Amino acid sequence: MAEDLTERNRGRVREIYAAYLRGDMGFLMDALTDDICWASGGDEAAAPWCGQRRGRAAVQEYFAALAGECEIIDYRIGQVIADGDWVAVTATLRARYHHSGAERQIEKVDVIQLRDGQVCDFREYYDASQMAADLRR
Repeated sequence: MAEDLTERNRGRVREIYAAYLRGDMGFLMDALTDDICWASGGDEAAAPWCGQRRGRAAVQEYFAALAGECEIIDYRIGQVIADGDWVAVTATLRARYHHSGAERQIEKVDVIQLRDGQVCDFREYYDASQMAADLRR
């Protein structure tokens, strides 16, 4: 039974990332619980999109803040590691900053908890201090 849940959640997360990669933000938002807890990069002072948010509207604010500062020009999924309700995803992305045109490759890990096939907890880990430095340049 737990193995079925693990495989189902691994597949669900792959669906969600595929939607994100094709720009289907409606699918992504529908895949979140109403009370989603979304955490990005640690301290809120690092970048406008960093910190913790709760609820779908707050996640939309996260994406707006991110898009306000940079464009994700490449996003590649690495490993998708699942155990029950928890899924970890490794990824490499490339961001271009609007203010300078500079680009940065970022390695990250997302840790996701699902509840009944919807994301209820999302935490992304990356070097936010480097991105903060990039934003000051």
